[in-house]
Amino acid sequence: MNNIFLGVQPIFDRDRQVVAYELLFRDASGGFEGSRLDGDAATSQVIINAFSDIGVERLGRDKLLFLNLTESLLASDIIQMLPPERVVLEILETAQITPELVDAVRQLVGQGFRIALDDFIYHTSWDPLLDLCHIVKFDVLGDDERAMRAKFESLPRRNRPQLLAEKVENKFQFVECLNLGFDLFQGYYLARPRVISGKRPPGNRIQILNLLAQLQDDSISLQQVEHLIAQDVTLSYRLLRILGNAAISQGRPVHNLKQAIALVGLRAIRRWAALIMLGGLNVESQFSITRSLTYARFCQIVGERHLHAAKDALFTVGLFSNLDELLEVSLDEALQPLPLDEEIKGAILRHEGLMGQVLVIAKRFESDGSATVTPPAGLDMPSLSAYFLEAFAWAQDIQSEMTGSSNG
Repeated sequence: MNNIFLGVQPIFDRDRQVVAYELLFRDASGGFEGSRLDGDAATSQVIINAFSDIGVERLGRDKLLFLNLTESLLASDIIQMLPPERVVLEILETAQITPELVDAVRQLVGQGFRIALDDFIYHTSWDPLLDLCHIVKFDVLGDDERAMRAKFESLPRRNRPQLLAEKVENKFQFVECLNLGFDLFQGYYLARPRVISGKRPPGNRIQILNLLAQLQDDSISLQQVEHLIAQDVTLSYRLLRILGNAAISQGRPVHNLKQAIALVGLRAIRRWAALIMLGGLNVESQFSITRSLTYARFCQIVGERHLHAAKDALFTVGLFSNLDELLEVSLDEALQPLPLDEEIKGAILRHEGLMGQVLVIAKRFESDGSATVTPPAGLDMPSLSAYFLEAFAWAQDIQSEMTGSSNG
């Protein structure tokens, strides 16, 4: 289990109320320097930390999230994974204003994203983006009243966007920016960045490499994608975690992994897998992953042979049944941000319903080799025991296959 970090700095309105947070890369030392990451890698790390592993719901669901982007990321598919109603995309002052960049920004605005121009110094070359942007950020560090006024008045008055004063370091600057008419404020005088932390679930780098390679085949079927992702419980978990933060789910509960993949789509799955690779997963807790795979396959076999309508949901129940062990948090906390159907959560958390009964049997078999519970109607213990052994062998084969891929 890896510790992960995310820097956040509040952005205030004229009443000194927090209306947004800027998301910042932070490593274990609390900074960016020495991380050896370039801008693309750092931003990708921020995205996966914020939207998958830590969860932006910790920052409140009514706050905008500012994210610095390089030109290459602005034009990349990665941005499509983000919820446009919450994200403000910041274009850095170093950006080269090209027709390609303007077209990419225009498309993002059309999709509902807000655009901010960071550390802005006006020049006519920025006019195409000024016509598209929603916020302009002026750096007022060390500025006196005259310098701040010059920056404020440098913008053409037509369609003036909101103006944000950043690096406000003292009360004088804050009051002067208020008097000038700035709309938003950020800086040490108001609040310093803070670091929030979380745990990254263990993951199999070889499995992700294999997934990435096979996802490049445009002829791959939904069933094949499901099979690939379902082989790794942490991949499945992180997919649902991102889906829970994305606009695409629109608050709809998810009943199984196949439905989640269909909602997201193959292109988005490719983007997501690439982001996870940048997250630098490590191979840990192999027995815990074997247990998850065994439970998942056992529950699925029961579904396939006796409860066909619930076989996909049963696989999901088994797969996520020991997330507490994998994530080192309570099971309720692990499941809370996932957009799973309440019936599935009830089966996992409280062993409710028929799916909950099947899960209990899997746990009893795994813990002491025999189940002391009464099986559901139509099922007998000898058959269930055989199913469990079959599931355990399948889980071991899956992991052996992945290890073999790494040696090939």
